[in-house]
Amino acid sequence: MLALKLSGRVGRTAAAWLLALGAAPALIACGAEGGPASGMANPGTAGTGTGTGTGGTAMTSGGASTTPVANAPQVGLVTLRRLNRTEYSSTLHELLGTTTDYSTKYPAENLSYGFDNIGEALTVQPFDIEQHEHDADAILAELFARPANDPVRQRIINCDAAAGGRTCMTQMLTAFAQFAYRRPVVEAEVSGLVDIAQDFVATGGTVNDALQVAFKGVLLSPHFIYRVELDQDPTSKAPHRLSGFELATRLSYYLWSTMPDPQLLVDAQSGKLDTDAGLVAEIERMLAEPRASALITNFVGQWLYLRRAAAAKPDAAVFPTFDAELSASLRTESEKFVAELFEQGKPLTELLTGTFTYLNPRLAKHYGLPAPAGTGFTRVDLTGTQRTGFLMQASFLTALSNPTRTSPVKRGKWVLEQLLCAPPPPPPPGVDTKGVDSGTTSVRARLEAHRAKEPCKSCHAVMDPIGLSFENFDGIGTYRMADQYGAIDATGTLSTPKGDVSFQGAAQLLPILAADERLVGCVAQKVLTYAVGRGFTDADTATLTAVTGATTTSGKGLRGLFASVAMSEAFRSRVAVAP
Repeated sequence: MLALKLSGRVGRTAAAWLLALGAAPALIACGAEGGPASGMANPGTAGTGTGTGTGGTAMTSGGASTTPVANAPQVGLVTLRRLNRTEYSSTLHELLGTTTDYSTKYPAENLSYGFDNIGEALTVQPFDIEQHEHDADAILAELFARPANDPVRQRIINCDAAAGGRTCMTQMLTAFAQFAYRRPVVEAEVSGLVDIAQDFVATGGTVNDALQVAFKGVLLSPHFIYRVELDQDPTSKAPHRLSGFELATRLSYYLWSTMPDPQLLVDAQSGKLDTDAGLVAEIERMLAEPRASALITNFVGQWLYLRRAAAAKPDAAVFPTFDAELSASLRTESEKFVAELFEQGKPLTELLTGTFTYLNPRLAKHYGLPAPAGTGFTRVDLTGTQRTGFLMQASFLTALSNPTRTSPVKRGKWVLEQLLCAPPPPPPPGVDTKGVDSGTTSVRARLEAHRAKEPCKSCHAVMDPIGLSFENFDGIGTYRMADQYGAIDATGTLSTPKGDVSFQGAAQLLPILAADERLVGCVAQKVLTYAVGRGFTDADTATLTAVTGATTTSGKGLRGLFASVAMSEAFRSRVAVAP
């Protein structure tokens, strides 16, 4: 059951359409009654940015009717998930060919477990419903304003509704709804849409306006706005495999941050996704697609704080060389660096120890390195320089600094949380967390004084040495041997499961982190959280162990990790939520 609180509007509003379709009171199970409507078209060649690909053979419930029993005894609970603003905008692009970025019309989602796609945090406010209605009006006006020979218009409006009447409307709305809902539709869903359109014509509206009303009903349906997964027995606590179409939707929004493409829906229909071999082949195909770059933009962008780096505002008086061009360049460097690790299947340890990067002239100047030829980004060998891996890139160093100085506490805490999954506990209530900002001594001396007293000592003793190892890099990532207080002391000790290990600066710390047995498991936990849209639970322990082992054995780093998570029971299965 799903109910949406809708804003009070008059006429043929979002509330009226949803209630007329019966979508707000209940979500209809695919193939549950009446059978799939006839004449449903598969998409053609969509997905390369044109949004021009639906039209083809019929799609029936096919593989969606079987839900094999999950192999694992435990599967964590997944909350019904609304499309976040990025997914929503990219889905509108794929479905209707629009070039408008609709994500900018919504406030940023609250982060939960470090990501913006966690189901329990994706609430819906009255503003969201009203904005969805405005978006539907705008994007449909754009569609119907396209010339008659436009491929997007021809794909969606593919018959003459004025001459063909109900038959034509049914054909168009069936094709449109099934791809908007990412599954076959039942006859009752389509007939409700057609009834609305014909009623509009009967009361004096034009055929085009009537079609826009019906299409709008699809775009405002919970089946479009939410990623719906249903349970054949809502009272059962036994895990079961997702249907083919539900798994296709999970895959597409995990790997691409958008709706399934034609091939994925065909494979869902055929039952290919129900087999291990078929799913492996599909995952490899999807990871090789350009749309897999969404993993870098969205997963990596949040996990490695690249979004925060882009939003950083260093103090202009302290860092006068920092400008918009440098800000954009440092994020691009990290995206290209991680993209190479992903595309070439390099070991995860190279995130920390890679001896290359991508520089343009502006960033090369910032690093004090020779400028590459041309104005764009060029792959550069860093052997013999002061930089190695992501943690010595300006994006990380800037994102984890204060506006006027470095922040060893932030940098150390980030390493513990994002790479080792060993976060320190939050400071007790009433503790002065600003004490390190006062005084005229070095940051190291201030931190030493801060952690000399309880209750600060226990947490800072773990965080501070890690963060202080990066003190050779200032608040915007420029290398330095000294600051205003004298020579930099970047020594420290890291506590690992195998004992304490001492280091001299970040150059010695990074290989230690790369060899830490917690690294792969922690990154696997981050990927699993992002993939299934919920926090890690005890039920995921077996999955995490299996994924970590597979990633370590394959040596394929992020690429292998993304694939292993998609093959896991935690990703392929669900547990019913009792009413």
